[in-house]
Amino acid sequence: MNLMYRKYFTTILYSLLLICLCSTAHAQYFGQNKMRYKKLDFKVYDTPHFNIYYYLKNDSMMRWLSKESEIWYDLHQQVFQDTFLRKNPIIIYNNHPEFQQTTAISGEISVGTGGVTEAFKQRVVMPIMQINQQTRHVLGHELVHAFQYRVIMEGGDSTRLENIGNIPLWMIEGMAEYFSIGKNDAFTSMWMRDAYLHKDIPSLKQMTEQSYDYFPYRYGQAFWSFIGSTYGDTVIMPLFIETAKYGYEFAMRRVFGYDSQTMSTLWKNSMEQGYRNLGKDTTTRPIGVSLVNTSNAGNMNLSPSISPDGKYIVYLSEQDLFSIDLYLADAQTGKRIRKLGSKLTNRDIDEFSFLESAGSFSPDSKKFAFSVFSQGKNKLMVVDVQSGNPILTEAMGDIVEFANIAWAPDGETIAFSGLMEGHSDLYTYNTRTKEVKQLTKDVYSDYQPNYSRDGKYIVFSTDRLALQGDNRSVKIPMNLAMYEIATGKITNIPVFPGANNLNPQFSADGTAIYFLSNSDGFRNLFRYHLNSASVERMTDYFTGISGITEYSPAISVSANDDIVYSFFKKKKYEIFRAHASDFSPESVSPTEIDMTAAILPPNVDRGVNVVNHNLSNFNVFNRISDDQINNIAYTPKFKLDYLANSGVGMSVGSRYGAGINSGVQGIFSDILGYNQIFAALNINGEIYDFGGQVAYINQRSRLNWGGAISHIPYMTGFSSYGYENFGYGDEPSINTYIIRTFQTQAEAFVAHPFNRNHRFEVGAAISRYGYRVDKWRQSYLYGYGDRQKISNEEASEIGFGNLEPFVIQQVNAGFVGDNAIFGIAAPLQGFRYRVGAEQYFGDYNFTAANIDLRKYNRYKPVTVAARFYSYMRMGKDERALYPVYIGYPYLIRGYESGNVDVTGNVGFQELSGSRMAIGNFEIRIPFTGPEKLALVKSGLLFSDLNFFVDGGLAWYGGNTIKMSRSADDIVPAMSNGQQVLDPSGNPIMIYDPNIRVPVFSAGVSLRINLFGAMILEPYYAIPFQKTKSKFGTFGLNFAPGW
Repeated sequence: MNLMYRKYFTTILYSLLLICLCSTAHAQYFGQNKMRYKKLDFKVYDTPHFNIYYYLKNDSMMRWLSKESEIWYDLHQQVFQDTFLRKNPIIIYNNHPEFQQTTAISGEISVGTGGVTEAFKQRVVMPIMQINQQTRHVLGHELVHAFQYRVIMEGGDSTRLENIGNIPLWMIEGMAEYFSIGKNDAFTSMWMRDAYLHKDIPSLKQMTEQSYDYFPYRYGQAFWSFIGSTYGDTVIMPLFIETAKYGYEFAMRRVFGYDSQTMSTLWKNSMEQGYRNLGKDTTTRPIGVSLVNTSNAGNMNLSPSISPDGKYIVYLSEQDLFSIDLYLADAQTGKRIRKLGSKLTNRDIDEFSFLESAGSFSPDSKKFAFSVFSQGKNKLMVVDVQSGNPILTEAMGDIVEFANIAWAPDGETIAFSGLMEGHSDLYTYNTRTKEVKQLTKDVYSDYQPNYSRDGKYIVFSTDRLALQGDNRSVKIPMNLAMYEIATGKITNIPVFPGANNLNPQFSADGTAIYFLSNSDGFRNLFRYHLNSASVERMTDYFTGISGITEYSPAISVSANDDIVYSFFKKKKYEIFRAHASDFSPESVSPTEIDMTAAILPPNVDRGVNVVNHNLSNFNVFNRISDDQINNIAYTPKFKLDYLANSGVGMSVGSRYGAGINSGVQGIFSDILGYNQIFAALNINGEIYDFGGQVAYINQRSRLNWGGAISHIPYMTGFSSYGYENFGYGDEPSINTYIIRTFQTQAEAFVAHPFNRNHRFEVGAAISRYGYRVDKWRQSYLYGYGDRQKISNEEASEIGFGNLEPFVIQQVNAGFVGDNAIFGIAAPLQGFRYRVGAEQYFGDYNFTAANIDLRKYNRYKPVTVAARFYSYMRMGKDERALYPVYIGYPYLIRGYESGNVDVTGNVGFQELSGSRMAIGNFEIRIPFTGPEKLALVKSGLLFSDLNFFVDGGLAWYGGNTIKMSRSADDIVPAMSNGQQVLDPSGNPIMIYDPNIRVPVFSAGVSLRINLFGAMILEPYYAIPFQKTKSKFGTFGLNFAPGW
């Protein structure tokens, strides 16, 4: 047998064994936690077309949602011309914080996600929103996706789920917006007017390839509105189906007879003509001083709040790129003073309520209160303005979600809008007594409270008039109302009926109310005089004053009538400050409504109008009766979530006989995702190469637990040359040895997350390892041959080592932390750590300890990254397994196998051991990629430039560790107790292998993100210890940055 091959095989065999043993320890090395802070007991409503899963105690709200779902079904069915053959599941969460904890969707749910519809089960998963109109809209939007999936998967048009990949995101999301809102939408029209104003109406190709630049919801809605108005809504489904089959470019030709570029031009012309015909002055500049903009902050500068004394403003911004944080700035200059809160530095902040909420200053301007997401609910946080230190972090009793903070003039009371049992009402919290008091309690959405200067009234937005009146349309507009503190009396303010009137703020003298309205089809600032009931338009902007959504707070007024507002321009949000006297008020009628500017072009419908006609008559549709809504028992049943296969391959007639390659993997879960099963089967070769695994995980509570069983074969082999007797005497033979290692294992695990960033894990496993050796002989001269199964005893005699089966048990535990924020190809901010231990016993006994500490500090545009990693096997069998090796490029670059000089200072032996400690230091620079992150803007090449220093040490227990070697460390080479001599008979001298020294290298690398599929890292490293390379060495690493 060739000794080189035998040594190579032994290396592979023991490496496989090490992989098998260590793979039982941890299913997820790092990763942030998806929290579940409490158990939710779901019930089920059964309606004609839906199974609605809920735990809301308010039965009337759930019946309203059930009836709304059926109306949306009737509306969408008229366009899709498709019926549900089986009932579609809808999972309703009471509020957004609990929706973020859903197990029905495996990925993270961000603050900005209104709802999700997944493909395999077509589950619609959504929360009840703070505003009735938002709940209605999200439900209608998500049910469009349910229809889309069913049409693609079950529609019988030769389409399958993978066809959804042919449909651009703007088509999918834009259709959902158009079907649930229609063409009369002041908010999307503001976006389109901005595109027209800045000559940035995209082509269909730009929308498809640059969805990060052209928001698919807004631009997609505008395009589908153009299609429906120009060609009729009846053309929508043919275009959708053809796009699913062939892509949008071919579909345009097939449905309309001309290419996508022509369609882009027609849409652009329609937009330009529509907005040109408005006759609006497009040169009007925003009034006041630009305080916060892209030059001193970020692109999204939101929810401005000005202090009562007019000295400070607080706003939310993503100016530090990785998160939206809360900032304090000078209200006169806009100069940033400090951060008041960040989820990266404050462990009480999981996220800010940045979408539709704003904070409030105390009357003395010394404190600031705001709402944050923390531990599965919203909490009120109060910080000291001068220091930025938190003074108070408090949950509001049973109110899980609340927003829009307003500090009362008494300095103790804070008002807010809170969502409880499906309805949004007004509440107050007393910072001294800790008492939470409910002010309103009804079915209406009460929103965005603001105190009068004398503290006697609260003005707020509400949908009372819309829900009390005879409203046919799908829209539930918001009116203004006053709440009298002393009596609890509510008075509706009769202004702009049918328009959305939001964000009310008392003037300095308390005689007027500033507010935002779309009554003219735009989004302008208005002033309502309480004494005369007269209204003035304060601005006349072609785009508008707005936050991320139509319901986002965007204005704030100080005690001296300084006004700050968020202005929408070039798809960005800029904060301006102006005094009330800087505006030029124009008197308007309080009942005048003109929504012409809110209509997406073209204004005239030339085709069959199904969508907009139905939306304008939404409340005319027949609602199902209460008798058609029935409670049924919730019975968890496993159904397919995901299925994939690796194809099938076969071989016959080879020297190794027939073989087959195939595999299938599937994920199954119940409808709520509480219980999940992962199953995988694979065969690669003969029947002996059949492997499989089944794993179960329970996610119902905060504690995640589960188990798995598996049988996995690992195959390796080598060839040698010799003489064999085939019955005709000895003759030259090629002998191939196929060695299979079989791992049969059962394991259990438990993980307890403390919060999103920290968890504790424990696990246990028992494994049996067995072997099979096959010898394939083939005559070198004549080609005939045979196969022989070699017993383990024979294999050991040949030189394979001990191949007797063995059993090993293992228990493990570890603490894991991760709040890292990834950049292009590696983390750029935050920390990661794992501290764990594993105990192995049975036929092998040893303890393994693992410490992995990583820290990333960003100093724009550079990140300084450091890692300390150690893995140590300790105990009587620590040397029984193949040693660990520190020369891999993901540990220490520059000492890879092809570069190590086995006769020099550093060889394989010096880089191997049962224990290792690694240190890495990097300076990371985002090199090419997105403009806001990288030095060089690129839409194709995404890379990081890195300067690194690596170092490490490998050793065995009992070795002596020194920082450097000396002449005293040179000893004679020994073999089997005898000195090794050179050809001249002199002893060969080597460094004492029992003395270990660390190795170091430095260099530069470029990590390239290959379209999210993999990370490729070419590098140039200079090893400080002697190797074969006279200077440095080039290498390639296939791993994301640590």
